[in-house]
Amino acid sequence: MKSSSSARPPTRSGFGPELLFGALGLIVLACTLDPDDRCGPNQEIYGDDDRCVCVEGTALTANGCVACGSHEMPGTSGCVCEAGFARASATAPCEPVPAALGAPCDAQNACADATYSHCEGSYCTNAGCRDSSECQSGYACDTESSPSFCRRPPLGQGKPCTSAADCADGEATFCETFQSHQCLVQGCSLSPNDCFEGWGCCDLSAFGLPAPICVPEGTCPK
Repeated sequence: MKSSSSARPPTRSGFGPELLFGALGLIVLACTLDPDDRCGPNQEIYGDDDRCVCVEGTALTANGCVACGSHEMPGTSGCVCEAGFARASATAPCEPVPAALGAPCDAQNACADATYSHCEGSYCTNAGCRDSSECQSGYACDTESSPSFCRRPPLGQGKPCTSAADCADGEATFCETFQSHQCLVQGCSLSPNDCFEGWGCCDLSAFGLPAPICVPEGTCPK
């Protein structure tokens, strides 16, 4: 699907989280006035319209339309990993997720893999980590637990959405529909912060959100 550079008008003016969600979401691109090159790199005119859209295989980001790499596909706010692949960090390449990592488990069904032998609630992972560099596929080391273990990112966090129904099957159940159009974790603790590594709990009750949400660290409005 192609990403359009046309921006929808905000539903109300002066909405404080715009600064926050602007950092999370789409960055509006404008066509240039050069008649021989009306759009920017990796963009093209949409049909008979005057809008510039990203060409196939590219995604809209803060730096314009960028080509997606190996095992990536265009998402709502950049390139995302294909199914069965994940990133160790926001800038890492998409790599295969080990089949045994995250496999379902419970008290009656133990984890059979020698590496991912620790059953944490409902999924298999590895225990005894010292920091997140010892975790794979975007998992983060939870050193507050005993034993420490590689914690799975909240299911659905960052998933594209248009309504709460799109987020209902994960742990990130809040759909931010203002700009980023992503599923976010709602109901986090401000102190201590219990969001996933790299995320912070943000209180946006002054802007009409009934419960705090997890946002990337450093993006919560002061």
